[in-house]
Amino acid sequence: MVLEWRKLRKVALRTTVAIMMTLGAILASCIGDPQRLQSAQLYDQLVDARSALDDRPPRLATGCGIVGYVQTRLSGEPGLVEVRPVWAALMDSATSLSAVCGQTTLLQQASLDTPASSQARQRWQQGVDRELEVACAHLREAASALVRAPPC
Repeated sequence: MVLEWRKLRKVALRTTVAIMMTLGAILASCIGDPQRLQSAQLYDQLVDARSALDDRPPRLATGCGIVGYVQTRLSGEPGLVEVRPVWAALMDSATSLSAVCGQTTLLQQASLDTPASSQARQRWQQGVDRELEVACAHLREAASALVRAPPC
């Protein structure tokens, strides 16, 4: 009787361990890679920032605030650099959007109506349009790596 009890306890223990290991494996496969999930969130934020900066008139405070936040996260979060090629595409997109912020800020400044300032303003606007396209290209790269629909 005691011998049977010990055998039952061993079987119960083995079964419990097997069930726990199986549940652990199932849970581990269901939980996403945290860096990849974070990259997807940053991607969504950059898409929102690009949209805000592409509006007419641009929502500069909103878009540039998001871009600064994302750049800080991309530079300072441990492990995000390892999510290749998403990290590089997100960082390049953030850099292009940061240039849009700077050039748009310059365009919003009061200026004299001289030929030189008109030419400068025209170049800045061309720079804004170009950098929005470059940011879009990098966001498409990130979307492809994250298996998302292209944003623009």
